Amino acid sequence: MKRVIVTGANGFIGSSLIKKLVTHNVEVVAVDITFAGDRIPASDLITRVESCVDATLAEKLPEVEYDAFYHLAWRGVNGTEKANPSIQLANIQMAIDCADICKKIGAKKLLCAGTVAENATYSLPALRQTSGGMMYGVAKHACRLIVEDYCKNIGLPFVWMQFSNIYGVGNKTGNLVSYTLGELMAGKEATFGPAQQPYDFIYVDDLIEAVYRLGGNETQRAFYYIGSGRPRILREYLLRIGELAGRADKVCIGIRPDDGIKYSMEMFSNGTLVEEIGDYVSTDFDNGIRKTIEWLKSL
Repeated sequence: MKRVIVTGANGFIGSSLIKKLVTHNVEVVAVDITFAGDRIPASDLITRVESCVDATLAEKLPEVEYDAFYHLAWRGVNGTEKANPSIQLANIQMAIDCADICKKIGAKKLLCAGTVAENATYSLPALRQTSGGMMYGVAKHACRLIVEDYCKNIGLPFVWMQFSNIYGVGNKTGNLVSYTLGELMAGKEATFGPAQQPYDFIYVDDLIEAVYRLGGNETQRAFYYIGSGRPRILREYLLRIGELAGRADKVCIGIRPDDGIKYSMEMFSNGTLVEEIGDYVSTDFDNGIRKTIEWLKSL
């Protein structure tokens, strides 16, 4: 790859990807609604475009050839907006706009960020009540299907990258590892449901390696799950985090009710991805958690 576009550029994943791209001398057009609290490195390879991601974005981009368009922007990942259907529908429209922009400017491939939370949607018919996370998962899953269909209709190469639960240095998103270590490091109890489901985590550097390769490699499929390749029962992960943090007694499993969402080991298989881009995982869970703990201690 010589030149790419990245939306959500100032976020945790976007900024991490841009740092990777720059080390490989890839020119980046970084798009975000704001660059406040700047996470992006200073580099002549980076052009910043402060803008919403909508149909008008095409006119704001440098008129050059792009090898890939990474669409990572998504509103309502955390907090009350996660359960807001209007906001989540707007996210789907944003992804469609990105497909139109790609076609208009001649970008060679559109890559969109998905989430393992999409798999929760398969449990929806059996639930009488849901959390905000379900609406987020439903929107992501719907987005994948709509944009894949649209891209096939307009002849645009498309890749949906379903991210596993991401952890590591720089992650302040409040997701599962972030929440757990945040509570434990503060001397508080981290509380969970039964935690008997299969689950998976991936260290941020490994995820970014896979995302980088998917942009540069010729891809044969429209969907790839990006995880560690070593899923296990969530309870085992949580207890190990407590042990590595030296606060195993503060990991309280079974305190919260079961949310009724069911996962399977098959959902966390990364076999097809490894077949196409090779082994991208270099950080095992223990080492990744240790790095994250050291970073948190330094703050």
